[in-house]
Amino acid sequence: MAGMNRGPWPDMKGVKCVVLCAGRGSRMNPLTAEMPKVLTVVNGRPLIHYVINYWRRFTDEFVFIVGYRKEMVIDYILKEPINASFVEQVERKGIADAVMHAEGSVGEKFVLILGDCICSGSFGFSDAMQQGIGVWVAENEQTIRQSYSVEMQDGLVKKVVEKPSLMVNNLCGMGFYFFDKGVFGYIRQTPPSSLRNEVEITDVIQRMIDSGEEMKPVYFEGDYINVTTPEDIERAAGILK
Repeated sequence: MAGMNRGPWPDMKGVKCVVLCAGRGSRMNPLTAEMPKVLTVVNGRPLIHYVINYWRRFTDEFVFIVGYRKEMVIDYILKEPINASFVEQVERKGIADAVMHAEGSVGEKFVLILGDCICSGSFGFSDAMQQGIGVWVAENEQTIRQSYSVEMQDGLVKKVVEKPSLMVNNLCGMGFYFFDKGVFGYIRQTPPSSLRNEVEITDVIQRMIDSGEEMKPVYFEGDYINVTTPEDIERAAGILK
């Protein structure tokens, strides 16, 4: 698939944002014992509101991958001023599996957003970018350990490692991805990892890089958090105040 003539990333108007919000968020218990993780309330509003509010500055076309207590998620999202469609992930088998559910709902380019990742700030997009991942200069190693690490070479992403044990720099991979439809073929080629017996999205990205795909870093300036534990709620509240 490498070397296909696919052109640079276009203006994001009309490009769909695929938002993953199917999970229960078991690590967030008891806060999310009876609700989907994306409905966890921060500063009076659910996480998914902040995700939508940030990304609608780029596009109002959204595809939501729903699952656990999907009716609650859909009912809330339908109140937001966006064009929303919904696809159900019946059996939750990780991020890459959830992405596959969006294959029939996106155009040639799309943005993938994890519904529990929030930010306040701005991205530096490259006009020549074909595909890329959000990269943030992390404040501490724990932030990277909750996400994934990014290693660079000649201005391109050359290595990504899920929940790394060894830190080589302070570059944190974010839960924001800028893909074209070629990613679906790579997901099909990637075997489940020993970490969780799921196809990891970082393994998919590494397979793409190793196959010759150019993966640009889309550097982010501002605050970012992947809301994973109850302790993250307080920090998220500070980011979103």
